[in-house]
Order: sequence, then structure tokens, then C-alpha cells
Amino acid sequence: MRHADHPSPALTRRALARQLAGGAAVIIAPPALAAPAAMPVDPAWRDAALRGMALAGHRGDPVAAKAAADAGARLAETDPEGAMLYRLYHALDVRPAASHHPEAQWPAAAPAALGQLHAAIDGCQPVRFGYTDLADQRTERRVLPLALVHPPQGVKLLAWCEKAEDYRQFFVRAMQGLQISAGNFRPERLRLLQGLVAKEGA
Repeated sequence: MRHADHPSPALTRRALARQLAGGAAVIIAPPALAAPAAMPVDPAWRDAALRGMALAGHRGDPVAAKAAADAGARLAETDPEGAMLYRLYHALDVRPAASHHPEAQWPAAAPAALGQLHAAIDGCQPVRFGYTDLADQRTERRVLPLALVHPPQGVKLLAWCEKAEDYRQFFVRAMQGLQISAGNFRPERLRLLQGLVAKEGA
């Protein structure tokens, strides 16, 4: 007769089997992990993605073009600003090489000026500059910068111009003395983009 303090070999085997089964369950079905927190979208990555989507229709792949167009349409539900930028880029950004005019040589925009304009657009800050138009007339401008586009003739700033009291396009290469001004128009940015998209027919 075995003492109660000494379990039988069968009980020991059953206990061991239960322990092994429990360990296997943990390995096979680990506890649910919490979903990772959503990371904020880097504005530069977002802008690059929007530009890539906007030009998808010029790559000779109708499947990719349709996917990009569908994604652009859905942006209005989740990212209204992104949807408007997508439409502007689709209408105004650089087309394939066949649409360029290689005989025409336009000066490049200064990298420093482009850096300032990208920063001003991201920060919703006004900018000031002297501007020489195509008729060689020079004026001083203070504008609210909304987007940069890249037609074949050179990089352009799309902006609300305080002097004209309307939307205007400015070649970056024709700006002089560019400076970021004090102020912030972020509360007005979405409304301004809506007006710009309407004016450009984008």
C-alpha cells in the first residue's frame, strides 16, 4: 500500500502530460499582442507618394494607373488635403520625356530656394520675394505658398498672392531675395487648397 504523500507513477505521468500540454498551448497560441501605435506620416514621404501616384497613368501600365486613380479618389475620405494635392500634381507635374522640349533650355531653380519653399509650405508660413515675370517686369510679392509643381518649363510655386488678391504661379528660378515671413496660415490652408484646385480645374 502506497502512502498518500507518494503519488503513483500513473498520476505522475498524467501531471507531466498536463504540464507539457499547457506549455505547448502557450507556444502554439501565445497571448494576443497589442496593436502597434499608429506612426505619424512623414510629410516628405507622403508628398513623394502622392507625386508617384499622380504620374502612374504615364507609365504604360493601365492596371497600376487604375489602382492609383482609385487610391486618389479614396483619399478624399481620409486625407482631404492629400486628395487635393494629388489632383494638382496629376494636372501640373512633369509628364514623360516625350512631352518635353529638349531644344528649350531653362535655368534650374536654386536648391536653397527650393529648400526654403518646401519648409514654408510644410510650416504654412508666408514668403516674400522679388519676382521678374516673363515680360521682364519686376514686382515685390508676399504670398501664402501652397504647393510646388514641376512642369517641363521649370519648378513653379502655386500660392495665394496678397498683391494680386488671387492665386498665382511663380517660377522659382525668377525669384530674388526669397525670405520666410512671420505668421502661420495653417487654419486657412485647406480652404486655400480648395480654391486653388477649383481655379486650376485639377
